[in-house]
Amino acid sequence: MNKADKYLIRKVYEEELDEAFTLIWNVFQQFVAPDYTKEGIDYFYEQFVKGQSFRDEFLNGLQTMYGMFDDSRMVGVSSISRDNHVSCVFVDGNYQRKGIATKLFSEVISKLKRQGTEKIRLNASPYGVPFYHAIGFSDIDTEKVYHGIRYTPMELRL
Repeated sequence: MNKADKYLIRKVYEEELDEAFTLIWNVFQQFVAPDYTKEGIDYFYEQFVKGQSFRDEFLNGLQTMYGMFDDSRMVGVSSISRDNHVSCVFVDGNYQRKGIATKLFSEVISKLKRQGTEKIRLNASPYGVPFYHAIGFSDIDTEKVYHGIRYTPMELRL
């Protein structure tokens, strides 16, 4: 049995968004921020953690967030937009390398395949690139920098 099989995956409810964004920020600071400038860290926080417009996308159905739960504790999140762009994948540091992110992606991919989706895209942080390659994503361009955020555009054909 895969270690991640004992955890529950489900959509994140509106009342859990603060918990999800706290998890995102904590994991970002620990694993992603070391590869970014102060500008990138500040931009990420303002746009994706504190920013109301990103939260509104979830509240208005433009993004769907899935969570991985160990009992009632949220230990991982993954979100995807209506246009099949993954906007975040974050797993608590104490739960990394246990198959959680892979299981979250399997769940999302399974749902998208049933809907007839042909591909999903994401912008991978330098920290995430090896993981995304390992689960089948391919680079579709070279690394870019936007407001201090370093990312590599990637795609997975379903």
